[in-house]
Amino acid sequence: MRRDLLWIAEDFGLIVGTVQASELGAPTRGTRWTNRQLLFHMVLGQNIALTSIPLFGAFSRLPPAASRAWSAALEACTGPYDWVNWAGAVAGARVLGVGAMGRMMDRTTRVIVNWYDRAGPGALARGMSVPPSWDPYFSDWMDRRGILEWAPKHYRHHRGQLTLSTLPD
Repeated sequence: MRRDLLWIAEDFGLIVGTVQASELGAPTRGTRWTNRQLLFHMVLGQNIALTSIPLFGAFSRLPPAASRAWSAALEACTGPYDWVNWAGAVAGARVLGVGAMGRMMDRTTRVIVNWYDRAGPGALARGMSVPPSWDPYFSDWMDRRGILEWAPKHYRHHRGQLTLSTLPD
């Protein structure tokens, strides 16, 4: 898992270090985003993994009904979530250049890996109910190990949608 998380930051660094500026505005495969917007979304995915660490820890200390209720409320907001997810990447890509995205990915990954290096099995097993319709790699209930395994799946999925000629193999 540690190796996969570090690979995300390494691969992303290669992508943003070699991307042709002329390709950043090109459409991606299977999304409404441009390459630049999808790159931001990929960084956001890593930040979701990081945010999930304390969130899953907090909900795991509450009665299970608390996270089920929270998940159900989020599930009920799927329509607005989908719009915010799309619009957030559009806005974020306007604010951050690819260099800043690379630095954010590095920082976020470093924090995740540092936490993982100190986490024991009990910490990794803390979890909560999540809205499964929000991502094809989510399940009804996920622990911290699951969300850290989700991050590379999410990244690889979207990496395959980029249309960059300089995409590393």
